[in-house]
Amino acid sequence: MGAAGGDWERLVAAAAAHGLIARGGFHPEDGETAPVLADGRHAATVVLIGNAGAGLWPHFARSPESADGAPHPLDRWSRRVIDGLAAAFEAESRYPNDGPPYPPFVAWAKRAEPVTESPLGILVHPDYGLWHAWRGALLFDRRIGLPPPDRRPPPCESCPDQPCRSACPVGAFTPAGYDVAACTGFL
Repeated sequence: MGAAGGDWERLVAAAAAHGLIARGGFHPEDGETAPVLADGRHAATVVLIGNAGAGLWPHFARSPESADGAPHPLDRWSRRVIDGLAAAFEAESRYPNDGPPYPPFVAWAKRAEPVTESPLGILVHPDYGLWHAWRGALLFDRRIGLPPPDRRPPPCESCPDQPCRSACPVGAFTPAGYDVAACTGFL
């Protein structure tokens, strides 16, 4: 990977053209275990790519993956699009389902943007709430300019009623955790 490209504003625009969001990024610090690139060096910049709200769905719906009947269409679409971004920006891509061992997307997300654990145990974002996802990450061999860190307080602290705790029609969110069986049984 070379020194060209990687400009934050261009990356934001390129991701948005696919209904995706450059969710934030970070520069691994001295002493921190940075992700390892294919050539064995450590990444100098990590940028998360994801979605929130409905912006991704029209793009995905027009994709060949959405209608081909093969398993995991959204994951395959995400991989194709983010691999294209990686090539365009001279980066390497990583995905939440790469592994084992799996990339530490939750730890990366906590470094890259203002997400915190909600009462449900799911990371909540002050703008997107619980309705967001990380589709992949771009790892750069160089430092690219990033916006200043957004360190707003957790939104759950200012939400006295916490309606998320009781919104599930089958009560899958409990103080003991997320009841996956109740949720999947209902769905």
